[in-house]
Amino acid sequence: MPRPRPARIFWTPALLAATAALALGGCSGADADGGDGGPTAYDVPDVPVRLTAPAGWERVTRDGAFVLRAPGGSQEFRANVVVTGEKSAQTLERAGAETTVAVGAIPGWIPDVDGQGATTLGDLPAFRVAGTYDASGTVVAQEIVAVRTGDGADAWVVDLTASYAVDDAEGAAQAREILQSVELAPAG
Repeated sequence: MPRPRPARIFWTPALLAATAALALGGCSGADADGGDGGPTAYDVPDVPVRLTAPAGWERVTRDGAFVLRAPGGSQEFRANVVVTGEKSAQTLERAGAETTVAVGAIPGWIPDVDGQGATTLGDLPAFRVAGTYDASGTVVAQEIVAVRTGDGADAWVVDLTASYAVDDAEGAAQAREILQSVELAPAG
């Protein structure tokens, strides 16, 4: 099942399908560990944000996307958070509208009743799109939140996509905790 991506990122259908595999597979790529078994903070490479993951979550990279993945969860689907971004002068409303169109093309996509609209994430203005779809027999909830990191030539639109099986309450809570931890950081 393809992971929804706004058209502004220029994703091809093959890349969309490969990105969807992040949730079910993925290549491991170890990153700095919290050392004490506690939460670990990550500066997202080439995107100006920092996230904090609960103990046990692992950082993986697939097709250039930064991913945090739960240590367990539903037998068929592991909760995960994918981060992508680009420099852009685009408004959050426009980014959100593009995301809404993109997810609407996913077979079986059912928008959440509180699924889309302006919000905040941490201290950042944001636009949220959410819903569910069936991924090989597992109902997956997905929250895509676009945040804007400034104005002018140095502004970015960063997409954070949290996905988890609807029956995985712990994975859902931890994925939302990661989303709420977002803060600005130097891109690098």
